[in-house]
Amino acid sequence: MKKSLCLVGLLITGVVFQATAQDEGVIAKKERIDRSKGIFIDIGPSWTLGKNIGDYKAGANFEIGFQQRLNRVLTIGPSISYLSFDYDPKETGLNNAFIGGPYQDQGVTYYDGLYIDLKGGDLSLLSLAMNVKLNFIPVRDNSIISVYAFAKPFITYATRTEVTGTATVLQNAGDIENGDDWQTLGEVPWEPGTELIEDEVYVSDELKEQSQVTGGIFVGPGIELFPARKFTAFLQVSIGYTFPVSFVSTESYNDNQYYGTDFESFIRGMEKYPVKKEGFPSVNLQLGVSYNF
Repeated sequence: MKKSLCLVGLLITGVVFQATAQDEGVIAKKERIDRSKGIFIDIGPSWTLGKNIGDYKAGANFEIGFQQRLNRVLTIGPSISYLSFDYDPKETGLNNAFIGGPYQDQGVTYYDGLYIDLKGGDLSLLSLAMNVKLNFIPVRDNSIISVYAFAKPFITYATRTEVTGTATVLQNAGDIENGDDWQTLGEVPWEPGTELIEDEVYVSDELKEQSQVTGGIFVGPGIELFPARKFTAFLQVSIGYTFPVSFVSTESYNDNQYYGTDFESFIRGMEKYPVKKEGFPSVNLQLGVSYNF
């Protein structure tokens, strides 16, 4: 995913440089439209993209920026955007329940279970981007519609809120498919620093709130109505890739990692549950308006 987005960004950038280097002719490089500057604002929904990428419901994005038309094909300018995703337990489903075993104790076969009720883990990204937009059809003062592609390399301040919860420990010496055979042994807080195995295993501090500066790129297509008029409207889809950030991904954990000879074997490796740190792809629908002058 990361390589594909970077490749698309490089291709768009390459076409931009080629377009700006052409002589007078089809794109009329030196010709300027009356309103070559603009301030724009857009807003819309966002979704995570790809397998195991977070337990998040649809998010939201907001952007405001400035643009300068260098000619009838190429537009550049900076923008500030905000992208947010809230953790949704409905997206987690059964990924917060684990079964370890079978184990043996004095000839008795049993299983251990763990059910973790989670909250927190909301993710937000505040980004500063450089927009490069390439119009497929040169924009004129009387243009009605414009179709374009864009690339937005950005730096971002990413924040994930603290993840906490309650873990219920269970045991089953019968049929694991029968809910009545599961016995509750107790509950423990699933919070950073909680002791899981005495003096050995603790819930990781990585569940605490984390903030970092990283980067990434957005690429995508768009369509704009009356691009050279005082007020214009546009609709665009951006596919983004943010370099590794910390987020909630319960699907990255599964029972098979924790099978062993006893409960200690089962619980080892759970310290960082449910967070992971990887690249974060997303897709965003953006509806916006621009004031041109």
